[in-house]
Amino acid sequence: MATGVGSQLTAEESTLLLERGWVVIDDFLSHDLASALRCEAIEFACSGAMPEHQFVFGTAAFRKPHIFEADLHDPKMQEALSGFAEVLFDDSLVSRLNELLPELGLELGPRAKSVKLQHNRGHGGCFPLHYDNAGRPSKRSVTCVVYLNPSWREGDGGEIVLWPFLQRKTVVPPMLGRAVLFRSDRILHSVQPAVAERLCFTIWLDSSLVNQDTDCNLTAKHLRMDPESITAIGRCPVQRALSRAVYAEEYELSLRACMSGAPGFEEMLAEHEQHVQRQMAHPQLG
Repeated sequence: MATGVGSQLTAEESTLLLERGWVVIDDFLSHDLASALRCEAIEFACSGAMPEHQFVFGTAAFRKPHIFEADLHDPKMQEALSGFAEVLFDDSLVSRLNELLPELGLELGPRAKSVKLQHNRGHGGCFPLHYDNAGRPSKRSVTCVVYLNPSWREGDGGEIVLWPFLQRKTVVPPMLGRAVLFRSDRILHSVQPAVAERLCFTIWLDSSLVNQDTDCNLTAKHLRMDPESITAIGRCPVQRALSRAVYAEEYELSLRACMSGAPGFEEMLAEHEQHVQRQMAHPQLG
């Protein structure tokens, strides 16, 4: 199936992505393409071959309950999911973004991109607050989440929640063909517990321009309380150094929703509490 994913991105949408940090686009996929990808995803999910979502904390690997993911860099996944493999090798989105936002310096080719299909089985499966690019050595610049849920209803859960720094949060339902694009290094986000099955795929686009020294090194000027400085840090990746203290309660609640009772939860909660305590003990941060 030919994809052309993202080729119709408009200048207005790209401006929102650049200046606000995120944009929601309905009908990002045609109905036919979204339905075809959903059918492929459902068939593979039902086969039992989709790997459980794993992540590393400290030196150990853990699983997120009820979440399964297929990484399209895996040749076995490419063979089983040919439609999603086309998304990996299709540069329509990055080419269009480079046309509209050359300052992002996005790189072309499958090595500068990641694509993962995700199956959330429900039963409370969710993701805690996080940045997709938490710092070096990640090169992720833009995240594009595309949803494949034609019968989603209010109460099903699984909404993505965007937390632009020091601004009002935005809750986005995971409707069929809808995409959420955001800057990977400056939009904190989470996923609400899902009580119904939820399907999506995510495209991450790399750039060599992310995680420069000015993006990673917190200085005294970032801690000024005047309106101009507060606005500036909301648009700067250095916010990542402050977010867990600023949103300490929200981080903890989202971690409990995602991992409570699962292996590794107590260690993760303790690490979060210690991190916040260290930040609050700092004379300028506390």
